[in-house]
Amino acid sequence: MEPRRRVVVTGLGAVSAAGRGALAFWRAAVEARSGLGPVTRFDASDLGSPRVGEVPPRLFSSMLEETEAQEPAAAFAHAASADALADAGLPASSLPRSSGVVLGTCLGGALASFEWILSRGALEDRRPPSRLASTGSLSAPAQRVALAYGLEGPVLTLSTACASGTAAVGHAAECIRRGEADVILAGGVDVLSRFVVAGFRLLRALASVQVRPFDRRRDGLALGEGAGILVLEEREHALRRGGSILAEVLGFGSSGDANHMTGPSPTGDGVVRAAGAALRDAGSRPDAVDFISAHGTGTPYNDRMETIAIKRVFGERAYRIPVDSVKPIVGHTLGAAGALEAIVCIGAIREGIVPPTLNYAERDPECDLDYVPDEARSVEVRRALSLSSAFAGNNAALLLGAP
Repeated sequence: MEPRRRVVVTGLGAVSAAGRGALAFWRAAVEARSGLGPVTRFDASDLGSPRVGEVPPRLFSSMLEETEAQEPAAAFAHAASADALADAGLPASSLPRSSGVVLGTCLGGALASFEWILSRGALEDRRPPSRLASTGSLSAPAQRVALAYGLEGPVLTLSTACASGTAAVGHAAECIRRGEADVILAGGVDVLSRFVVAGFRLLRALASVQVRPFDRRRDGLALGEGAGILVLEEREHALRRGGSILAEVLGFGSSGDANHMTGPSPTGDGVVRAAGAALRDAGSRPDAVDFISAHGTGTPYNDRMETIAIKRVFGERAYRIPVDSVKPIVGHTLGAAGALEAIVCIGAIREGIVPPTLNYAERDPECDLDYVPDEARSVEVRRALSLSSAFAGNNAALLLGAP
């Protein structure tokens, strides 16, 4: 039997409320600088004027001008992909034609983009139809990235709610392991819209004042938007071209709760299975994990469930593993969340720093792990686990390791 092809990360790109670039996002996370603020792109006064993680207006406009996407989701994905390829030292001309793109998203180029287009009259006949090809489809961002770089390998769109970004990275790694491609752009993207804000408000899931993951006062989440892209490569391919290896994708696991359309399984069974599958895929013991980037939405049920799941997977050692949530920094970016949190894991591995969980101040007896309050902490991280849990009981876990 041939040895399993190893998958490494060689480039990172991000678009978020922290700005453009994985470094800007990482620095905001480490410095606990929140990018949350009022909605500016549409009138949300009738929706309670929630605080959200919007991409800064000037950046939003510049990315639309930079690309011919004509829709925000595709523009975010294209910008993050361009930055990730530049970070990897992979110019478009040197990309193998068999390269692919795997993106996770909740809405893709659908409702958010349609709202934006309609608000500007972009569906009038004065614009060439070809400029609007695929606009409004779930798969538009992935298709646009593939078209921009002439990618003829796997072009996939995964939509497993807010676990989509993590699932996309995991499935892209599997494609490389199977030999379907040597290079894949993998990650997630989503854009804020009235539909999304109204839906979460109807579910009473939005924070009343601040998003406070794992804190006793937590009462809801803050929505965000953006994109996170990782350049995944087969390890030998990266070494042959002299690429810099940032981390290795060691294991991936996914599961379903079969419990409720919006509420997680209170026992954490699904997250336990997903995390266990990721560890088995990597051939790793639980005691090898040094850091956990949690889903940490700030909702009462999710944070309690995730804490229970972590204890079940790691036993007494759970109390000695630093756990963080970046949701107070950029908001809950839906399908992009898992990809951005994978970037946090890679930052922790490379720099030996674990970002803090902003707004965590009052301990909850049911959420009693080490959530890294107040400020970043120096920690040697060799292996980091990213957890995602989503509506309809979708769960995913990604184990990343030092190269």
